[in-house]
Amino acid sequence: MKGLIKILSRYVISATAVAIFLLVINFILLVAITVKSGSTTLKKESVQELTKNLIKVDDEYRLPDDFTTTLIQNDQWAMLLNEEGSVVWSLNLPSDISLQYSLSQVAGFSRWYLNDYPVYVWQHSDGLFVWGHPRHSVWKYSVSIPQQFMNRSPFYTISLFVANVIAALVLALLLGLRLFRSLKLLTKGIYQLTQKQPVTLSTQGLLGDVAKVINQTSEKLINQEEALSKRDSARTTWIAGISHDIRTPLSIAMGYSSQLENDLELTLAKREQAETIRKQCELIKTLVNDLNLASKLEYDMQPFHFEVILLAPFLRNIAVDFLNSKSSDLHSLDVCIDETAQNISANADRVLLSRAVSNLITNSVRHNKDGCHIRLSLKCDSFNCSIEVADNGIGFTKEMLHTLNHEKASVELNTHGLGLTLVRQIIKAHKGYTRFQNQLEGGCMITLCLPLHESSHL
Repeated sequence: MKGLIKILSRYVISATAVAIFLLVINFILLVAITVKSGSTTLKKESVQELTKNLIKVDDEYRLPDDFTTTLIQNDQWAMLLNEEGSVVWSLNLPSDISLQYSLSQVAGFSRWYLNDYPVYVWQHSDGLFVWGHPRHSVWKYSVSIPQQFMNRSPFYTISLFVANVIAALVLALLLGLRLFRSLKLLTKGIYQLTQKQPVTLSTQGLLGDVAKVINQTSEKLINQEEALSKRDSARTTWIAGISHDIRTPLSIAMGYSSQLENDLELTLAKREQAETIRKQCELIKTLVNDLNLASKLEYDMQPFHFEVILLAPFLRNIAVDFLNSKSSDLHSLDVCIDETAQNISANADRVLLSRAVSNLITNSVRHNKDGCHIRLSLKCDSFNCSIEVADNGIGFTKEMLHTLNHEKASVELNTHGLGLTLVRQIIKAHKGYTRFQNQLEGGCMITLCLPLHESSHL
């Protein structure tokens, strides 16, 4: 809404500025045209100059040649009347102009027209000088304006200008409001698009074509959303079905392999083979569970049970569980808690966060068959905590690091993929992020960054 008001205000200001600009330009052009049209073609000399330059020499009246030439070229004429109203001198005089005038006739044409010829008169020492123009060349009209009006003309001019500005503002505002209503509907439609809601806008009016395009876009997005929803639902259902169907035969295989593993009547080699089968079955079970959980997290189908968790004892319990369950002395684990992180807490799903950290520890064990040392650390700053799982094993390849640190990368995840992808999804669901890197001294380090609970802000 603020954006639309900003657009409306700019539109009104721009339209008003254009109206004022055009008003000023028109006024300037009117003045210029009036001044230019009102000037004479006689080298801008006035009737006074003509009168002054008409002199009597040897009982003959003479007008300088340049004045005479200009008058004739412009089809203008002139004459001089004596005190009795008789023409005593003339130049280029039309045939329908009389040579004798009474006092009343002189009074009649002195300010207007003589036989429809625009004329200008001026007092000469020997009578009255008359300067005539071609018919329909000059418009003459007397305007009488009260002196009081002329005295207040500056006020009237300013008032008229202000009134025009206000009128321009009102008109621009009315037109802008019409545009505003159309834009408001379009904005509402675009917002509904972002919320994945169906949009049906009226295609009438100023922005009807744009509304039509938005309606078509909405229809396409809805169809795509439905298709994606069906595909995702089918995929999730398929994964859940496969996970369910594989559990029964997997449980049977694990049960029989465990019995064979503990059957003392079998040879040691046979029992070791049974142990290998059991471990591989457990691995398959873990992979199936991870696949099912990853699918639910990806499509927001996994229920969360958030609670405030003290992270230091939480990580120590995970370390104890690992040490109690490990079957080899080739892998060791240390827990390092910063002094400032001893009492910090986070709002998290205990089961899922434990799954993420355990997956990282298991990943280090699985991909370092010859053994490695694992370090589980907890650090914090003012608003976030960092859970670090590092080892001195083989580390990640460059391609693997690029894939893990770029969620949308298309590089194959290989054998690391599912477990680490699951870790990234769990942390993302907790509004955190993951960072994967190799250490200079060898091995790798995975950092899980989570927001601290408000009670733990430093």
